[in-house]
Amino acid sequence: MKRKTLTTAVMAGLTGMAGMMSVANAVNVNPDGLGQVLLYPYYTARGGNDTLISVVNTTSAGKAVKIRFIEALNSREVLDFNIYMSPFDVWTGAISDLEEDGIPGAEGPGIITADTTCTAPYIFGDQDGVQGFLDFQYNSAPVDTDGDGEDDFAGTIDGGPTGIERAASGYIEIIEMGTLLADSDVDVAAEHVDGVPGDCDFLVDLWRTPVPGTTPAEGELGFWKTGDTTFGFDTDQGAIGGLFGGASIINVAEGTMFSYNATAIDAFWTAGSTNHTDPGDLLPSLTSGNNLTSNVFVNGAVETITWAGNPFAINATLTLAELMNEYTLNAAVGGRTEWVLTFPTKRFHVDTAPGGELAAGSDPIAPFTSAWTVDKPNSCDEQTFAFWDREELVDIPDPGDPGDVIVSPPPPPTPGQPDPGFQLCREANVIRFSNDGSLPVETEVLKEPLRTDGAGEVDALSYTNLNLPAEFVSGWVRFNFQGFSSVAGDANGTATTLTGLPVVGFSANTFTNGTTLGGVLSNYGGTFTHKGTRQSSVVSPD
Repeated sequence: MKRKTLTTAVMAGLTGMAGMMSVANAVNVNPDGLGQVLLYPYYTARGGNDTLISVVNTTSAGKAVKIRFIEALNSREVLDFNIYMSPFDVWTGAISDLEEDGIPGAEGPGIITADTTCTAPYIFGDQDGVQGFLDFQYNSAPVDTDGDGEDDFAGTIDGGPTGIERAASGYIEIIEMGTLLADSDVDVAAEHVDGVPGDCDFLVDLWRTPVPGTTPAEGELGFWKTGDTTFGFDTDQGAIGGLFGGASIINVAEGTMFSYNATAIDAFWTAGSTNHTDPGDLLPSLTSGNNLTSNVFVNGAVETITWAGNPFAINATLTLAELMNEYTLNAAVGGRTEWVLTFPTKRFHVDTAPGGELAAGSDPIAPFTSAWTVDKPNSCDEQTFAFWDREELVDIPDPGDPGDVIVSPPPPPTPGQPDPGFQLCREANVIRFSNDGSLPVETEVLKEPLRTDGAGEVDALSYTNLNLPAEFVSGWVRFNFQGFSSVAGDANGTATTLTGLPVVGFSANTFTNGTTLGGVLSNYGGTFTHKGTRQSSVVSPD
């Protein structure tokens, strides 16, 4: 099914009516970790890494959720399916290199699950718990489906790499579609008894193509396919939230594990909303939410903005004007640091290639500035940053000029000498920190590859290397996103500017102690969520 695009009205301007709503009724990032939407900023099946994921239903009602796996370069979907969770249920899976795992006939990355929870299709029961990732959204050529000499399917080749290897890293989104009606046939089929769901085949059959020439009644084969997709759902309650989740990146051979919590977005749907779709449908997506008002805490106060459409309300909740975290490169303890910076809505603003979210030739939509086209298969935004060591060193020390080493606060910047900048070109970026000028074929922690063009130059789709001066061993870095902004306005002409980029992610640090006696494996690691500041401004009409 063709991917939904943003409407012309939304593309033309991010306008809306300013309103006052409670936090519970406006799109927000829930600091308590529960929501209707979960964003997992990174998965990887590279270099011996596996990514274990979980989603938990904390409510006493069954629910249907869409789980979507999205590759890192241009956010093209590589797999999605429906999960039908019983009350208080947990669904788990592992993203792995199926070929390396010895799965017969498998090639490249995919999902493995030993969880009995119902999915459609039923991966655990019908596919031995294995489903490979798919390249259809970035590697399908045009097709003449009816033989009239015209291509009825425009294709999805976006100019980027076309191999299944491209799907080996990316990010995940989970969107609640609705609440199951208590004691309905659907609810009974999904609910576990002694650890086993009632009848997953029943739920799958509701999505099958019915017998030609027949009109299925409620509960019959194909009814969700051709009839009412809300059959078995509590349409008074709709999607009620209460989901949380997390992921762990594990490398058995290297003895490392990095865990993080998913970012939870609440009030994505208005009260009573149900949006239950076919497992083969690319919707609902982050543009589908019908709550267009966002609430964000800016300098301790709630900023309420109503937008013309999504994903702008979600953008507002994720937007940071500055992003910061720590790094360590201490060679004495084998210190390594890599950051993940994921822009989970970027595809709706920049992808104009075949199969993309925007029409060919469209301009990029703020706050992003660079369109992805088939002739220019990347979308790079230049970033500026500043970095410190742990003792407030903020400049490159020069032994011949001790005055270059200063304390904080620093003097005003010198005209004509801007902060160092570089570009982030992917949707899910891995930033490798170094202070020795090295550029390995893959990063040491997350194993992201060094991609090069035909001439041997580093490609924009490679990992990003941030090389610090040798004297900077441990400290922190601050990215400045203040050159990017989105604008919403009300009917009276008052404009609210939200500064920054919508971003999620974390820092992953590793340490190795090579002196431990007895041959004990001595690797240590941890993840740290990014921190940031928010900034907005209001301009009233004259």
